[in-house]
Amino acid sequence: MLELALLSIAPAVGGALLYRLWSTRPRRATHAGLAVGQIPVALRRRRMAVRREVTHG
Repeated sequence: MLELALLSIAPAVGGALLYRLWSTRPRRATHAGLAVGQIPVALRRRRMAVRREVTHG
């Protein structure tokens, strides 16, 4: 009987937890006030790929 009660309550608790996490997440900045041609900081900080020379032995 207890297992049946837990099985019926578990999805509601999980759904409530997911909703709480989703609703309290930090929002993305939709407009950062950039001028034309400026690169957003999130994209600017990304490192460039480094080409490694292949050693032929």
